Amino acid sequence: MSTLSSFSYLSFDYVHTTDWTISTADDSFIFHVLNAYVDTSRDSILEFAVLKVWGKHDLRHILKVLSRHRNIKGIASLKPLNDGYPKQLLVTLKGDAGDSTRYMAHVLGGIEVKAVYENGIEHWGFMFPNDESAKSFLTMVGKRGVIKKYRLENANMDNIMANALRNAALLLTPSEFKITKIAYSKGYFEVPRMIKLDDLAKELGLSKATVDEYIRGAVRKILEHVFADEA
Repeated sequence: MSTLSSFSYLSFDYVHTTDWTISTADDSFIFHVLNAYVDTSRDSILEFAVLKVWGKHDLRHILKVLSRHRNIKGIASLKPLNDGYPKQLLVTLKGDAGDSTRYMAHVLGGIEVKAVYENGIEHWGFMFPNDESAKSFLTMVGKRGVIKKYRLENANMDNIMANALRNAALLLTPSEFKITKIAYSKGYFEVPRMIKLDDLAKELGLSKATVDEYIRGAVRKILEHVFADEA
């Protein structure tokens, strides 16, 4: 296990009573932030996320909330990733920094590791320079909502990297995710491989070319997400 002894990792569940998420408590959805950018010069936030909803009514209501809430300056983009429901969409939101949880963390030197919103609850993870900064942050956010529970510990690089890979997996189509997961469980990515592509395709009842296309597509998306900042 690799630790960053000079940093503290804070994770917590939060009911943000002044944000848009509080208005979605009755909706069935998961809003998983892949990346975010804090623009201090314009007091704004950009969120790049995958929104997963289980029904048309939930989607309509969430979009209505996003289009009307005072903390949201606009929906910059909205792109469906699949047909039918549950539906996944790539969403880019432009928000106001004044009431932003990540903006408060940014001011105190916090680095965002996790941001997942579901059914009115926000699940956060931040890395701070020390425990004192993390505790000051908790005091700040506590004035704008209810902290359901929190955990403060030494930063663990293994957990942080695992979360980054989970974020990347959200970009996969259901077929890419399913086939790549099965390929992984069968030892396709081991060296040497424990199963050949031909045998994997036979087990899945698909052509060799189709399985290869799904796996290559999934690996490309994961690598593009992980190494996006290196381009």
